[in-house]
Amino acid sequence: MSESLSKTCPYCAEQINAAAKVCPRCRQWLSVFSLRNPAVCIAIHSLCYLLVMAGLLFSFQRMFGPGTDFLPYRDGITVVESRMNLEDAGKDAPVHVIAVITNRTDLAWKDVQLDVRYFNQAGTLIDARAYEGSGTVLPHGEAAYRINTKPCHPLADYDSYKIFVRYARDVHTPF
Repeated sequence: MSESLSKTCPYCAEQINAAAKVCPRCRQWLSVFSLRNPAVCIAIHSLCYLLVMAGLLFSFQRMFGPGTDFLPYRDGITVVESRMNLEDAGKDAPVHVIAVITNRTDLAWKDVQLDVRYFNQAGTLIDARAYEGSGTVLPHGEAAYRINTKPCHPLADYDSYKIFVRYARDVHTPF
């Protein structure tokens, strides 16, 4: 080959045609930025794949994210009325607490978790129960819950109780 019409392949050091895009001996692409170069095609496809995956992750996070945090709205859900009933029907008689809660926020909440603490006549904590209610408390709405507790002390020891709203989840979270 003449010197002006040939060049040296940088991969195998063979003399090849100057216009060649692929070395005929080692099959390496000589033009790095050609769209037909397999390495460039793989890089472009990988970049497109990463962008699509990032978009999917972003949309899934928006769809299935944690929703609105309950902590700033904790004082917006309160117990407005409650009553404790002691059922003296034998050894396994439960303690019933009926509570009505109200939602003073502009958000709907679901899976409201209540914490009931029972005290004796001296004011000592004798029993506690965590309760997770199902259903939804609509904005500026009310919901009633009945919490049944199997007592671990004699029923005569259950003198008073306190109910706290522990947690609730935004109604727009799917899980």
